[in-house]
Amino acid sequence: MIAGYYCKPVFKYQFRPLMNDPRVADGGFCIILYENRILSFSTYDVGGRFLDELCFSLPDRVLQCFYGLLRNAGSWLGSSPVDLRASDVSPYASSFAFDGYDPIRVWGINDLICEPACSELGFFARHLYVLFEDISNLFAECGIRLSLDGFSWDTVKVRPFRKHQLYASARQGVV
Repeated sequence: MIAGYYCKPVFKYQFRPLMNDPRVADGGFCIILYENRILSFSTYDVGGRFLDELCFSLPDRVLQCFYGLLRNAGSWLGSSPVDLRASDVSPYASSFAFDGYDPIRVWGINDLICEPACSELGFFARHLYVLFEDISNLFAECGIRLSLDGFSWDTVKVRPFRKHQLYASARQGVV
């Protein structure tokens, strides 16, 4: 099979500004890391409609390290609540999905990580945030900068491509 949508996603992060913030200029973004080492970056408008998608080819090491991080997180990830909410008022929502685990939706992670140490919500939010930061650091080694509310890349280290370019290469036997 050729790369892209035919491969299983192993990590997904989605950031969505909520409409109750009048400063919202866009509808957020979503990144998906596939088992074939392709990282997809999609953007959305304020109505949540898809705008664009760019892809990045990452080295083998990324998946090896990612699965190491996931193994380490296994002790708490399976028992994490699927909805973490600081309050009913939050400027944005995030969604985290890891291979083999239910997706986790989070509203106001910055507030949640400040919850008391004995708080279940604070415990899981801090662990989730640390795992996200570890994955972000892994991407940073490849020139990709991922934060809770942003995504960018260093064009000297990594170049984006469109999926149709990958499919054309696959038809020519170049993948």
